[in-house]
Amino acid sequence: MVTDPYKVLGVSRDASKEEIKKAYRKKAKENHPDLHPNDPNAAARMNEINEAYDMLNNPEKYRQRTRQQSAYGQGNPY
Repeated sequence: MVTDPYKVLGVSRDASKEEIKKAYRKKAKENHPDLHPNDPNAAARMNEINEAYDMLNNPEKYRQRTRQQSAYGQGNPY
């Protein structure tokens, strides 16, 4: 899980929704696996970018996940 979505996208904490969206699109173009077929880490970077963008657009979803992981011992399945 991404720990600092602002850092991943390269925006400040007071960035507007439009600035976040613009940064996401820029990062997606730079790191998309289809544009870097010989880079084995491209997919992982793209997943991190997608998660960071989703975290900033859907913060409640991630607050719930964090609460659940804390309640169940960091997501331990046992």
